[in-house]
Amino acid sequence: MHPRKCAALVLGLACLGILCFRLAIPLPNSRDGGLPKLDGAQDIVEVDAYPSQVIGPISPLIYGMANPSEAHYRDLRLKLTRWGGNPASRYNWEKGNCWNAAADWEFRNGNYDQNSPSDRLPSGAADQGIERNRLHGAEMLLTIPTLGWVAKDDNNNSRSLGVPEKGGDPISLGSNAIAGYDPSENQKRVSQRSIARKGISFTDPPNLKDDFVAQDEWVYHLKKRFGSADKGGVRYYAMDNEPDLWAGTHRDMHPVRPDYDEILHTFLDYASAVKEVDPSAQVTGPVSWGWSGYFYSPRDEGDDRYHASADRKKHGDVPFLPWFLKSVANSDNKRGRRTLDILDIHYYPQGTGVYSGAKDSETNALRLRSVRGLWDDSYRDESWINEPVRLIPRLREWVRDNYPGTKIGLTEWNWGADDTVNGGLAVAEVLGILGREQVDMACYWTSPKEGTPGFFAYKMFRNADGAGNGFGEIAVKAISKRPNDVSAYASLDSKTGQPVIMLINRQETSEQAVQLKIFAGTGGKLAKGYRYSKANLNGVELLKSVEVNSGEVRLRLPASSITLFRID
Repeated sequence: MHPRKCAALVLGLACLGILCFRLAIPLPNSRDGGLPKLDGAQDIVEVDAYPSQVIGPISPLIYGMANPSEAHYRDLRLKLTRWGGNPASRYNWEKGNCWNAAADWEFRNGNYDQNSPSDRLPSGAADQGIERNRLHGAEMLLTIPTLGWVAKDDNNNSRSLGVPEKGGDPISLGSNAIAGYDPSENQKRVSQRSIARKGISFTDPPNLKDDFVAQDEWVYHLKKRFGSADKGGVRYYAMDNEPDLWAGTHRDMHPVRPDYDEILHTFLDYASAVKEVDPSAQVTGPVSWGWSGYFYSPRDEGDDRYHASADRKKHGDVPFLPWFLKSVANSDNKRGRRTLDILDIHYYPQGTGVYSGAKDSETNALRLRSVRGLWDDSYRDESWINEPVRLIPRLREWVRDNYPGTKIGLTEWNWGADDTVNGGLAVAEVLGILGREQVDMACYWTSPKEGTPGFFAYKMFRNADGAGNGFGEIAVKAISKRPNDVSAYASLDSKTGQPVIMLINRQETSEQAVQLKIFAGTGGKLAKGYRYSKANLNGVELLKSVEVNSGEVRLRLPASSITLFRID
């Protein structure tokens, strides 16, 4: 997590139709199922969808989140949860329930109210989270600490003292100290040494009397208890959390700003240790925090905000992520096997007030515009970034050019204000984009509260009808003629071949007419609809089925609404 975010402990993919649709907005109150007459002077949005133009399968792993409740599992049909966040960097698996909150709360140890005898067993809290996922048929993305230090106990009074305001460069080559601060005393005070490899035979339970915690022995424990990744065990392991922010978030333990080489070598050390114990596991990294972390190392920040960028220039002046991918690829080619399966990054919109949850009309409009940064080459980010982000295409190009075959994961994202309809629309936009753009894995941070618009945005995609049917599993082409007013995402249900269309009226106060035309196929079909809008904040509304007469359907979308159509 970025330091601005509140820390929390995180526990916890047919038949293809040959139809071409022009979607417009039908009138849900058309009692006879016919076509409401739309005055020629009316403002009508046209949306074209092409069910025969398949983009590809939509991974169910893009609908992930962290710290889910039973309602999230039950109502949103989650297939992925993430055990991550800042405290996960310092989780002591041997003692089962010990973390350190780092900069999020006074660098104190604690147990986050997980203090039962079961929690205190080796890997206790983690094991229970994994069991919970298995009960609900969900995968877990589990964070392996690579920081080098984990909490030695769960006592809130165990805290680091004299922590500097910020990290810096090492006082000498290879030193763990910066000018004015040596972390050694705090490391002894609150932490226990953590290493990638035990180096001797594993035991389960582990030896609690030695002076270190071995992460490969944790993978051994998990494999022994739950099976290997290819036999139903833990499938995904993330190599820590935002190491590019260690010198800020965990500066009591690691005040030195990591450089290119440290982040790479730490990843390779721990990732290869995981793979040696469970070769079928998939590893994610480097888990970068955000925009600057994609291009520079923390060492590049210096005192001039990345102006000199000495570390990057030392590495051929290549942006960090492509350099990381190429370097891991070269190492893996020598090893003869992959250590990196998923390029794992975090992303938060940087526009003023967006993530922080401002709710004024100007910020609401910016919140919905800014989702374009995920994919749109023409959208210049309206923040200090001030250039096209084009995040997913950029990541795809870096993978193509440096380590082909690596998957893409966006394992922390949040557009803010998910307790408002506008925030819920942003969640729906992002979920639609992730599927259309073929992202392999994604997790919300942390999870929208049950009953909020953000929660119901997920429900529209995962379980709109309450019986497990929502958006389809195969992405197909859709084009809105006025995407700033109404956006559209199209898919196919992999079981039935049904076209499924998601329409989002982004206009805050205006309803919008939309026309749906079917250019191929026969008439007489029905469009069954589901909707979430500010007209009913308490749940997803089942709309009256609308008949598709002579290949046309016409509707109206309420202001600030999400509408799903399944074409029977």
